[in-house]
Amino acid sequence: MYDRFKDLGIPVVITRTTDKTLNPTDRVNVIKPNITSKDDIVISNHLNAGGGEGQSVTINV
Repeated sequence: MYDRFKDLGIPVVITRTTDKTLNPTDRVNVIKPNITSKDDIVISNHLNAGGGEGQSVTINV
């Protein structure tokens, strides 16, 4: 998804590159410094690891 957004010219920020579990409060605290406008959209993309199948995407507007 990152590469596709970049190809489309959409600004992208990766907030985490390791497999680390964050509680909801910590997740928001990591994201907040990257929000620069009330029009920003946050997409949380999770690829299931450890034998899971599929993926889940959460979009917060």
